Parts: sequence; structure tokens; C-alpha cells
Amino acid sequence: MYEFSEWQIFIIFFIIGLIIGIIFDFFRAIRKSFKTNDFITLIEDIFFIIISGNIIVLSLIKIAGGNVRFYMLFAIFLGIYIYFLTISNFCVIILYVFVELCKKIVEIPVLCIIKLLNNLKKILKKDF
Repeated sequence: MYEFSEWQIFIIFFIIGLIIGIIFDFFRAIRKSFKTNDFITLIEDIFFIIISGNIIVLSLIKIAGGNVRFYMLFAIFLGIYIYFLTISNFCVIILYVFVELCKKIVEIPVLCIIKLLNNLKKILKKDF
């Protein structure tokens, strides 16, 4: 366990709140990019809760020695709140572009493989 002052712990948990906001916006960008159905949205929400919960619990253990104080939870919620008031919309746009770029990078080789398999299928049909 590290030794931090209460102000340092407050700032660390505030930053954790910002990180949780970014993770939430990442899932929002994925939903916007892929138009997921309700079941997939439920699975994404479960992943978000697991990821966020692990970040908070591990931070509480590593930084605060497992001690939970009101100001730590307040700092997390304050970080999330300020994130959504300030840069959330900007981050969603950036994350959406990132997800779309990743989608295109994966889509091009997949389409090439599908086209190759279709051509191979046509060749095999002609021979038999």
C-alpha cells in the first residue's frame, strides 16, 4: 500500500471517475456504430459494470488499503459528473471515429477473404 494524503486520494479517485466516464462513452460509441439490440446492450452494460467495479475495488485496495471513505466515493461521482458536463460529447465523437476506423480496418480483410472464398467456390463448382 502506498502512503497518500487525503487530497491526493481525492484527486486519484476524481481521475478514476473521469476514466469511468470515458469507458461509458466508449460503450456509447460502440452502440452508435453497431446499432445493437437490447440483449447486446444488456451484455455491454454488464461488461461496463464489471470493468468499473473492478477499477473502483482495485483502487480502493491499492490506494486506500481497502478503507472506504465518503470523500472517495464523492470524488468518483464528481469526476463522472464533471466529465459529462465538459468533454463527454467531444470524447464520444473521437471514440466513435476510432470505433468506425477499427471497424473499417477489420472489414476490409474480411471482405477480401469472403470474395476469395466465393471465387474459390465458383472455381470448384466448375471443376465438379
